[in-house]
Amino acid sequence: MDNTNYIALSRQMALWKQMDIVSNNMANMNTSGYKQDDAVFTSFMVQTPEAATRVGRTPLYFTEDYGQWQDFSEGAISVTGNTFDVALKGDAFFCVETDAGEMYTRKGQFSLDGNGMLVTNDGATVLSENNQPFFFAPGEGEITISEAGDVLTENGVIGRLKLASFDNNQKLIKTAGTMFMNPGDAQQRPVGAEVAVVQGAVEKSNVDPISEMTKLIHLQRSYEFVQQMIDE
Repeated sequence: MDNTNYIALSRQMALWKQMDIVSNNMANMNTSGYKQDDAVFTSFMVQTPEAATRVGRTPLYFTEDYGQWQDFSEGAISVTGNTFDVALKGDAFFCVETDAGEMYTRKGQFSLDGNGMLVTNDGATVLSENNQPFFFAPGEGEITISEAGDVLTENGVIGRLKLASFDNNQKLIKTAGTMFMNPGDAQQRPVGAEVAVVQGAVEKSNVDPISEMTKLIHLQRSYEFVQQMIDE
């Protein structure tokens, strides 16, 4: 295989990864709290002797894949009216306890398990500020969650939702669709005064389906063009 084909393959592999990321974004455009992913890569022009005969002497670019970038912009708030649906306004995350340790999410679709404990849809424990779970007694029906995250019933305050903010969200690692972990590189900072909890609502995905569909079409065409160059 000549150098031109190696360079073309580097571009094709990057395009394939981009298509996979965009496809995953589109698959999660209706997932509450989902944050869009984007590929990070760099390209630089390379001249090879074989390139002069390829597809009208089109410039060739060697592509190096750097990884992924998370778009943490806020999604639209959708009112559901459900007691245990909570959305976040501002730069913060809900803290939940999983088998792999503490995780962070913007997906506030919570519910009660069989023991009356507040959990996520995946069964992770929703944490309070004192790192304890929330338990509700049978029959407690007047449940209110304030903008500050205080959880109250007719019997009084149960606790306050544990929220976390970081100096650089890009240092967080996505472990699942809406879950992030802190490998230790992201320093926590005080939660800003602009952060507010909204009960009876969820934050929608921040994926723009029209933009992602346009991007996918462009990537597919670029992939086909590179394949044509390799086949010649």
